[in-house]
Amino acid sequence: MKTTLNTFTLILTLIVSLNLYAQISNNDKQVSLEKSINGFQTGFLGIWLYNESRLSHTFALRSQIGIDFRLEGVGQFESVGPNDDFYGILHLSLAPRWYYNLKNRFNKAKSVKRNSGNFIELFVVGNFENLSFTNNERIRSLDQIKFIPKWGIRRTVGKHFVYEAGIGFGYEYYLNETSRSVGIFGSGSKGNFSADIHLRIGLDL
Repeated sequence: MKTTLNTFTLILTLIVSLNLYAQISNNDKQVSLEKSINGFQTGFLGIWLYNESRLSHTFALRSQIGIDFRLEGVGQFESVGPNDDFYGILHLSLAPRWYYNLKNRFNKAKSVKRNSGNFIELFVVGNFENLSFTNNERIRSLDQIKFIPKWGIRRTVGKHFVYEAGIGFGYEYYLNETSRSVGIFGSGSKGNFSADIHLRIGLDL
């Protein structure tokens, strides 16, 4: 009788343990990032196409291509022409992202679909003068690569509408000699402190 009771207790314990393990595994699966997301976004001075590919449950790689528009005297932009000149430069970027609060959002019954969460990323972006366009040939920009750690949020509204905001501080490295020229880049520096703030809306495709 005692042996039967011990066997029954052992079997019941195993069943309960397996059930708890299945629930935990199921929860982990539910809070995982999407396998791949494509979309486009727009915001202040730009429009971009992007892809987020899952690397693990909470890590993704964000790749992006688009056009950054520039204002005269702002953001490594120089002109001796009138103030209404137009300038755009190709944007190419990669950013490994860590969505650090997915489980907390899920446990609070908040949406985590389409990678809705808070993230920390290393934003690496390149802008290149030869891949730019302007209505004034006197306008030019610096060839540069920026390395900027950022904090941000991403939220999805409905099935496809998405908005993002982020802020970070890092370093920009100039790839050509324009930083040594006379003008607003005449310091001779090959790099500089850089800040990046974004607020964007868009659609997942």
